Amino acid sequence: MKDINITEKYTLCVLKEKKNLYVQQVKPYIIVSMIVEMMIDENLEITDKDKVKLTDKEPTVNYNKKLYEVIKNMKKEEIPLKNIIMSICFGMSLKNLKSIVNLLLETMEKDELITIEDQKGLLGNKEKININENKFKAIIEEIKKEFLENGNFTDNLILLTSLLDSSKFLKNIFSKYEREEIKGKLKEIRNTEIAEKVKVAQKAINFMVAEISTAVIIST
Repeated sequence: MKDINITEKYTLCVLKEKKNLYVQQVKPYIIVSMIVEMMIDENLEITDKDKVKLTDKEPTVNYNKKLYEVIKNMKKEEIPLKNIIMSICFGMSLKNLKSIVNLLLETMEKDELITIEDQKGLLGNKEKININENKFKAIIEEIKKEFLENGNFTDNLILLTSLLDSSKFLKNIFSKYEREEIKGKLKEIRNTEIAEKVKVAQKAINFMVAEISTAVIIST
């Protein structure tokens, strides 16, 4: 099995609690996690004005390819992060969002990270997503090992944990003591000379938290 990337790890943690990727508080963060992942993979750049600029290096993962295509079709050299999120997640049509999320779920099912089944109900069939509990537990142990034990932080795990923290998903996964330790370590890391890409990605995550919160309030 291939390595699990940031978006897939984040999605597993989200599905552990929400069981659904289309709720207002979740869908923007899935797109943000993909943008962060694509930046790490050098498929795009995030400028100091919080704008996204695509590079010539196209993604290899199908759902990131679709997001890359959607951004490219906006036909601007640089596009504000806010505009991308609003267009995909809160626009008049959710066609692009559904295409991206469906590709993500298909990939995760193929890689045995989740299983998807149809459940019959009074109002018709309903899709149920079951996560691979062993893979989920391995991710949590990985975070605990780095943040609560040895402190040998990797860029990807810093960003994954930052996404979980920003989107309030640490609360139901870790104990109060663990959350406080993790949040403390994240604060320490942000004040050190971490890799430039991680700094930029963390800034983008922080920027989008306020924007997403505002958008969710307005759309509900």
